[in-house]
Amino acid sequence: MTSILNRRRCLILGSAAAIGSTLPWPTLESLTRFRAGQSDGVHSGIGKHPTHSIIPVVGDGKWIWREPPKDATGYLEPRLFEVRVGVQASGKLEATDFLAATVAPSSWPEQEILDHRFETDGCEATLQVLSDTASQVVVSAKRIAAGQTILGQAIFKIRATKSYFGYQRERFPIEQRVSRNVAKDWLGDSPGIETKLAALRKIIAATTAESTHPWDKARAFHAWVFEHIRGVPGDYTSVKRALESRRGDCEERAGVFVALCRACGIPARLVWVPNHAWAEFMLLDEADQPHWIPAHTAAYSWFGWTGAHEIVLQKGDRIHQNGPDKKVRLILDWWRCGGIKPKIEFIASVTPLADNGADPGPGGRIKQPDGKWALSGSHPDNKHLRS
Repeated sequence: MTSILNRRRCLILGSAAAIGSTLPWPTLESLTRFRAGQSDGVHSGIGKHPTHSIIPVVGDGKWIWREPPKDATGYLEPRLFEVRVGVQASGKLEATDFLAATVAPSSWPEQEILDHRFETDGCEATLQVLSDTASQVVVSAKRIAAGQTILGQAIFKIRATKSYFGYQRERFPIEQRVSRNVAKDWLGDSPGIETKLAALRKIIAATTAESTHPWDKARAFHAWVFEHIRGVPGDYTSVKRALESRRGDCEERAGVFVALCRACGIPARLVWVPNHAWAEFMLLDEADQPHWIPAHTAAYSWFGWTGAHEIVLQKGDRIHQNGPDKKVRLILDWWRCGGIKPKIEFIASVTPLADNGADPGPGGRIKQPDGKWALSGSHPDNKHLRS
């Protein structure tokens, strides 16, 4: 079927008239004022999106590759998943003009959205495309009465694959032409990913002094991150802090790799999945065709391939959200309302589905109130997966 997530337009399903009809989208300034305890009669807040995963995973050879296949390339071993994302809110007293948003998966070559639908109770839910690489579900309700619980969620059926294309340096010319649009999106700074640090220049000089090929540079940066940035779980700080402390979780390690690539002219971006993050860098082949090449800098050490079925929540790290001039690294769980703040929960789950009677496999996950994703289900091979 035609892609349901056309990334170049905003897809609205349901009545958009109620969204923001009274309250505008918040700005980062208003959220800062909220956290500081200032009030203008409107309540707002943001949630967390943990990406803590630093523990190496031992591949079982089936659900997680120990090494790439020797006789096949492409997007391989498809599996079906149901993914639910949405918002639930329970009124303590009356709340008005409730508006909330949470990240939603998008279609990618390795992740095909086969179908989607909405479930709503007492509210409306829409799907909003924020960029070519990111989408969110928006839930709205004009009124939440005392004792009332509303629920708005999107349910996606997704076919996810592993990927291996046998990338080698010889496939890519030494001279890479970076277009203006690519440079605008995938070079330069992002929130928390600084690319003009003196520390980056020193690392580039030390690791790539004799390297002229961009593939060799990216490989050197991948190895440097594993050797020099110690894996420690925690909330994201920045590339600058990670280089100063030489520690960070998967998002910081991926961020350092992205910053190193961008600092020497190689386009790169973050990839965000439940409780984990890695990086992709882009090279043009001899026919000037772009290839986004994965580089896993925590939990897995894969370079050039992806050996597990992961649900991609977002690619990129410079997303416009909460206003036309505001950028975030990762999409925020966000809410805003008038009246009395309800109890709010951002809900999400990933459930493997049986395909023609086959074993659905491990990998069920459910989002916790603190934003972390916990393994769910009782599949015996869950033991091979990161938490």
